[in-house]
Amino acid sequence: MTNPHLTFPAVEYGVPVESATLAVILVHGRGQSPDWMYENVVRRLEWKNVAWKAPVAADASWYPERFIAPVELNEPRLSFALASVEAASDQLKRQGVPYDSQILMGFSQGACLCSEFVWRAQRRYRALVSFTGALIGPPGMTREPHAFCFDGMPTLFSTWNEDPYVPADDVRKSAELFKKAGAAVALHVDPGTEHGVRDTEIEYAHRLINPGR
Repeated sequence: MTNPHLTFPAVEYGVPVESATLAVILVHGRGQSPDWMYENVVRRLEWKNVAWKAPVAADASWYPERFIAPVELNEPRLSFALASVEAASDQLKRQGVPYDSQILMGFSQGACLCSEFVWRAQRRYRALVSFTGALIGPPGMTREPHAFCFDGMPTLFSTWNEDPYVPADDVRKSAELFKKAGAAVALHVDPGTEHGVRDTEIEYAHRLINPGR
């Protein structure tokens, strides 16, 4: 089957890849777009010398069900979505940006996809930034955190304690799994009930990466 998420090329922001010191794979949420991520994340971070590559989800959704649904209910779209992120990462690598200079960053459904992708990839990236996201799969799903090690990979999990779409406990559990697998995890669950990227989360990401503004 043709991967619907590869119908449109990834959108690029920032400096050309050849001039960048870091590259970010930027993944939007359900019902959103790369431009939403640009307005709500890229512009607010104000990072210099960074190339941004933002894949585009077909029909503005990476997979059909909630992230906590049984995995098979989100197939084959979930596998297509993961392949789309892999394609962006591999393209950056071919352009001279190694994995350890690539950052995976997403919001909501996009944050869940980034988290799941990095976990499955079993390789150390420059960082993982998960704005209101968690690993994909039903409660109680078995994970093997000691099967590999992220070797101190900077990792941010941030959310609101009463987010209407992503339970805070799932974010906490995912953060703990990444920590057990060797990542250097920063976890922030702050008071709030809205669904968006707060100014404090932008600052958390800047402190985690700090590539210069």
